[in-house]
Amino acid sequence: MKKRLFSIAYMFFITLFFTSIVSGVKVLNEERIERNQKAKLQRIILSVLQIPTNGEPSDEKVNQTFETRIKSIQVEGTTLYLGYDEEGKTILGYAFPVGGPGFWGPVFGMVAVDSEASKILGIAFYKHAETPGLGARITEDWFKDQFKGLPIFPVEEGKKIFYLKPEGTGEAPNELDAVTGATGTSRAVEGFLNNGLDRYLREIWKAVKKG
Repeated sequence: MKKRLFSIAYMFFITLFFTSIVSGVKVLNEERIERNQKAKLQRIILSVLQIPTNGEPSDEKVNQTFETRIKSIQVEGTTLYLGYDEEGKTILGYAFPVGGPGFWGPVFGMVAVDSEASKILGIAFYKHAETPGLGARITEDWFKDQFKGLPIFPVEEGKKIFYLKPEGTGEAPNELDAVTGATGTSRAVEGFLNNGLDRYLREIWKAVKKG
């Protein structure tokens, strides 16, 4: 009887020991993942707002720059990130999340406009399920860079802010190069990014100006 009780107690403590280890590892990994995700988002926001971070800084340095140059507020149910100059007095631009269904799954990104909502400062896509070498090319610099400086206001009724055309066929300043071989992804990006910018101009920007 004693041997049986000993075996049960032994198995109980062994199980408890390894369960505690697994739980501890899980907690540590979750904290590390959360820190990495936070740092990644901060880098993206600084990037689209064209706020330099000087090379490849550590996560700590990025956080310091973010805390000094960025302020977040809630406007019309959207988190808006205000980017400031080095003195922290003048607003350089506003960044806000955009996203929607891609060809293979949801696409999440960030876009920034200047302080007068007249042009795009930068865009970035940080999470997607698009095909490597095709739709995933929306994360490449050549695709993102063509949006820099793109006028967004005013926009004629019934018109889009920008259009994605087959590479090299665009004629107007707002006709940009689509990703070759990724028509579905290009159409999706054109759709949700135009919608996001339109909502910003119609709702968020007006609310910001009202104070």
